[in-house]
Amino acid sequence: MYDLILFNADVRTLDAAAPGAELVAIQGGRIQLVGRNEILGRLRGPETAVIDCGKRTLLPGFIDAHCHVRAYAESLVSLNLSPRHGIHSISDIQSRIRDCSRNQPSGTWIRGKSYNEFYLEEGRHPNRWDLDAAAPRHPVKLTHRSGHAHVLNSLALEQTGISVETGDPPEGLIDRDPESGAPTGILYGLSAYLAGKIPQLDKCEIDRGLALANEKLLSFGITSVQDVSAANDVLRWKWFEEAKTKGILRPRLTMTMGWRAFAELQFKEFRYPDDATGLRLGGVKLVISHVTGNLHPSQEELNEQVSAIHKAGLQAIIHAVEESEIEAACNAVAYALNKHPRQNHRHRIEHCSVCPPPLQRRLASLGIMAVTQPSFIYYSGDRYLKTVRGEQLEHLYPIGSMLHHGIQIGSGSDFPVSEPNAMVSIYAAVTRMAENGEKVVPRQGIPVLDAVKMHTTLSAYAGFEEGIKGSICRGKLADMVLLSEDPFSVDAGHLKDIKVAITILNGRVVWENPAVP
Repeated sequence: MYDLILFNADVRTLDAAAPGAELVAIQGGRIQLVGRNEILGRLRGPETAVIDCGKRTLLPGFIDAHCHVRAYAESLVSLNLSPRHGIHSISDIQSRIRDCSRNQPSGTWIRGKSYNEFYLEEGRHPNRWDLDAAAPRHPVKLTHRSGHAHVLNSLALEQTGISVETGDPPEGLIDRDPESGAPTGILYGLSAYLAGKIPQLDKCEIDRGLALANEKLLSFGITSVQDVSAANDVLRWKWFEEAKTKGILRPRLTMTMGWRAFAELQFKEFRYPDDATGLRLGGVKLVISHVTGNLHPSQEELNEQVSAIHKAGLQAIIHAVEESEIEAACNAVAYALNKHPRQNHRHRIEHCSVCPPPLQRRLASLGIMAVTQPSFIYYSGDRYLKTVRGEQLEHLYPIGSMLHHGIQIGSGSDFPVSEPNAMVSIYAAVTRMAENGEKVVPRQGIPVLDAVKMHTTLSAYAGFEEGIKGSICRGKLADMVLLSEDPFSVDAGHLKDIKVAITILNGRVVWENPAVP
């Protein structure tokens, strides 16, 4: 008989062949039957657990197709310097650092996350001298909300070997005082460099952060995540393996490899069966940037990197935000396809933030997917409206027209950049509403069903997992989310307020919301 039966539900299967049902029966972590309430009596056995869903909406579990698990765990045990945590000035940042330093021995690293200069009264990044005033005897590292900029105080600069004599790395930029040439402490594109110089957080603290991340993900109905961190390597894989084995991280996880790890290993040590332990290997992450004013890597280098990934039969997952970066990614995929023709490659562009129609048509013609972040419209919409100009704003996160052009689009929160709240993301994709109530290019809004698919079926497709995830069908993994209200019938403005009532992973209830009766 069955392990668990969910009945009296408004089941939205997202399966075109059978879009609606009332009952789902589960055995061995898989969906075995999808049907009507009337068959409950003949399915139920003495050991079968039964949940009356109260006619609430049951969806496939949400899939976050672009995230950074380690950084999220670290952010939850570091100083949170975001506006949501009362940080509105550099003085506020100094106060938090000063308070932290009083409880730490001299020489202990202090880490702060998610500061955002746009919302600071001073309208600028803090610098080394600001941080020195707060903690002169502690090395301090602040990480920008984007994760692509950092600020170090003088002691931290000294310990990481950055001085007036230090040259800029090819992919980064050291901000300098215009008169003395001394580093101001503001660093762009140096994440990898700093990771090799700054001691990691204590393992107990990391595990504590991961446990907090796990609880948050389950509370938002996230049953699968795709970690696309460019630094992912063998050590990160082993860390994930340990976390999964210990049960610290419950959602299923797909880990991409960084380019360096791929170039060194060529995946020889990583041929694991899909989802054997809730952990599987994905594609290879590449990052295109022009922090220095020049494209990095160069177009020629990018062509060869994408071609190598493509030839290996793997998926290139390319970080590209602005038009020039997206165009470079398209050029590289076209180069790879010309050398080694292959159908259904599903190479991805992550973010794809400013994408005018000619580039949309090119993505569609090359079969390139986009994995983008609708939640940024909500959390950063007011900033976009003030800082993104002209045609760039008109083509900012053009989800509606991208779908119209036939581009397959998955969704990710990019956590810790934004919260992994799928309902806020769905709300933003539908309404294009920023948190302050302003609309950001409203003509790019999409129907609720399309927004839900971005967070389920299409995100599964983005990871080559549509055969086992993303819809409620017989034989698929029993990962589902029961919502407090029906997203297909509420007013669109209420979508973000819908809560997760129950999260089901592998056929087990792993989270229940005590606030939803």
